[in-house]
Amino acid sequence: MTISYLLGNVFGRVLISLLLVWLAWLCASRFDARKAWARTKRPYSLVAVAVLTLIGLGAAVAGAGGLR
Repeated sequence: MTISYLLGNVFGRVLISLLLVWLAWLCASRFDARKAWARTKRPYSLVAVAVLTLIGLGAAVAGAGGLR
């Protein structure tokens, strides 16, 4: 695995996690995109992004047979 592959994988997972958290806030804020984006930048939302990213990376590692 190259470093560019790993960085791209992590960056993509962070981006998708951020999108998922934003979509959850979008639904919770009655589809007001500005309010949803403001709520996405709160510390607990960023923790949720980090947790989702780590879960995604863990699932990818487990699916590939674990660490060798």
